[in-house]
This record gives sequence, structure tokens and C-alpha cells, in this order.
Amino acid sequence: MGKFELIVMDLDSTLLDWSDGTARISESCRQALLKAAENGIFVAVATGRTLREVALELEVHGLKFGKPVPHFVIPLEKYCYRIVNGQPFEDEAMARWNMERWEEARQTIEQIVLPRAHEWLQLLKGVGLSPTRWVLDTRAGWFSLVYDTVEQAKQAEKLLEQLAESHPELTVNRNFVFVGFVPRNGTKGKAVRFLAETLNIPTKRVMTIGDSVNDLDMLNGEHGFFPVAVANAEPEIKEAVLKAGGMVTNQPASEGVAEAIEWALGKI
Repeated sequence: MGKFELIVMDLDSTLLDWSDGTARISESCRQALLKAAENGIFVAVATGRTLREVALELEVHGLKFGKPVPHFVIPLEKYCYRIVNGQPFEDEAMARWNMERWEEARQTIEQIVLPRAHEWLQLLKGVGLSPTRWVLDTRAGWFSLVYDTVEQAKQAEKLLEQLAESHPELTVNRNFVFVGFVPRNGTKGKAVRFLAETLNIPTKRVMTIGDSVNDLDMLNGEHGFFPVAVANAEPEIKEAVLKAGGMVTNQPASEGVAEAIEWALGKI
């Protein structure tokens, strides 16, 4: 058995290369994904996108959804689905996990965020950080703010982290210009850990690949995964990955995923 049994990757700007403004998956990446599956490695996608969006994106870019990859999808950064013959499936453990995440998301929005959203927005306005737009998502449990620049989002992130100190049910999540509150247990790292436990795979035999801060808790070593940052990853992600003993690829999104998978296959 090789070093890795499960490879989990972010979608946008990791598996999908958006460098020229149009999403694409390189041929070498497609072949690497199929080769991983042929060698008995589970492949999963963890993303803030919906399950339907993942399926459509992969089909458009030449990967028949779940035939054979991906074997699993973690949509909205928290829910877990097995993909069987192109269709999502929940076993008993996944159904229980998904229901717990749904309840947590609903309670987060209804009990914590809604009563305070106006106050928080006014606080942000007072320091010159009014978002371009904001969104409440009950299914995801997200209070999301959108800014024009990454720098603005980073400044808002610091303020939100201070607010979160009074609300242990929340954590702050940022993906480039998107920043906001998410349920404490509704993160990619926790979902990947659950998936590994369900599959009886030791966390040290899980490779995780990403590029942005919303990938951080599956890349910073806290769950014991082997982390990989693609070359286009944010500097703080690269720093966290190297600190955790992981690798930074020479190639950016898509090609970087192929590079990481080929390296992993070399461990078989």
C-alpha cells in the first residue's frame, strides 16, 4: 500500500486553473486524477461551491462526474457525499454528519448572526470597511462579506476575528475577497477528518491540496494531513504548509495538482 489513500483538493484556483480568467483543467491533471483512481487512491473535492456546481464544472472540463472521479465531494465546505455512478449518495454516517452540519448552520444564522448582523455591519462601516455586498446563507451557515480587494478583506478578517472571540460557535473564513463567519465545525479540515475516519484511513495517509485561507485548517497540520499548496497559493498558505512539513508545488493550479499527485504516486 502506498503512502496515501485519500487525496482531497480544493476546486477553484486549485483543481481549476483560473489564471487567464477562464476555468480549465489541464490534460496532465485529468490523467493524474485517473491514474490515482487506478492505483486505488480515493479522490475528493472540497469546495465552497454546491454539489451541482461541482458536477457541472467537472463535466464541462472533461471529467465525467464520479466516473470514476471524484469518489467524494465536500460541498459548501462541510457536507460529505460519496459519488456512485455519477450520483451523490449518503451512507448512514454521512447522513448523520450532514444533518448535524445543517442544524449547526441553521442555528448559527438564526440564533447568533441574525440578531447581530446589523450591529456588525455598522461597526465595519464605522472603520471604513463597508462590504461591496453581503450574504446570509442558512444552508451553509455563512455570513459572507464581499470586498473589492484582498487587502480590504484581510482588514475585515482581523476585525471579525476580534468579534468571534465572544462567540465560540463561530470561526472566521476568508477566500481572497470573500470573508465572513462560518460555524465552528463547518470547515473543510473537519469535514476531511470525518471522511477519513469514515473510511478508516489514518490522517497521515491523507493528502490535502489548496490555495487560499478557507483551505487553511486542512493545510496547517492541525488534523494530521499531509498538506500541499499549489504555486499560486496565498503566501500565508504556503508558509503554513511548509511549517506543517508539507510541500509547495512548482506549478500553479491544475498543473500543480498533477505535480502533487504524481509525487504521491511515486510513493507507491
